[in-house]
Amino acid sequence: MKIHVIVNPNAGRRVVQRNLEQIIGRLILDGTAESVRVTRTQNALDATRAAAECSAADTDLIIGCGGDGTINEIANGIMRSGEDIPLAILAAGTSNDFASSLHLPDEPEDFCQMVRAGHCRRIDLGLANDDTYFVNVAAFGMFTSIAHTTGHNAKNTLGRFAYYLQAAASVREQLVQVMPLEISIDDQQLSGDYTLCLVVNSKSVATFRKLMRKADVSDGVFDILLMKKLNIFSSAAEISRSILSGDFYKLPSIKYYQGQRITFSSSQNTAIEVDIDGERFGNLPLDIRVCHQALRVMMPESSLTL
Repeated sequence: MKIHVIVNPNAGRRVVQRNLEQIIGRLILDGTAESVRVTRTQNALDATRAAAECSAADTDLIIGCGGDGTINEIANGIMRSGEDIPLAILAAGTSNDFASSLHLPDEPEDFCQMVRAGHCRRIDLGLANDDTYFVNVAAFGMFTSIAHTTGHNAKNTLGRFAYYLQAAASVREQLVQVMPLEISIDDQQLSGDYTLCLVVNSKSVATFRKLMRKADVSDGVFDILLMKKLNIFSSAAEISRSILSGDFYKLPSIKYYQGQRITFSSSQNTAIEVDIDGERFGNLPLDIRVCHQALRVMMPESSLTL
């Protein structure tokens, strides 16, 4: 097996970075890997370029080591290459929503066993504005800027707790933000004042492990969570508890949908910034379509039906 490892050396979980060295060594020693080449990213889009340059002739498997943003870049590179090369994800970021949702291993022996077994599952990808693929989530509105405003050192030191702290600290400020939106979900038209919009592939988003309770990464639809303008009697404490517990959908202001084609636009004069897989993407309008089972992801057998 010819393996190309694409690793973000600045991803937060140093223990996983150390595990990667053991994984490479074991795969070479046991004969699973015929050859291994390693690309260490330094700048934005390095991972995309490295994956896009792979071909079936020189690469049987890409191992991506990094956070959600790095995996997003690799997925975009694979799609742009036109090759059907499988991806094995070694999650090394702070939240790792997609990897956590599918229980992908990060311990060396478990990861090596997954590679040896070679089980792959085709997963859906989202395509935003016809030019950028995403693996797990497109989001805007309330709390979606936390990934950008939480300091790098805090992420590395505190992990997920850094996000919880940031969310709790900004509740009051976020509650008053309202976005007038026009929304299309397949043939359904919606409009109104919203504070949060999530379009998600897996069950996990923003460190909340089972937020999207109906989600399936291979079902051809993405799950959509919309939070309408909050009642003035809703307390900051109530919203905080719902966010931290993952019980968004129990709030009366929450609506839950599934769809293959989702569009958002707004008459609001100020720019509404969109986040994709934890990274800044651009501003509304946003047009999303689901690319059904577009990417092969290596998984342990136990995750093939999650």
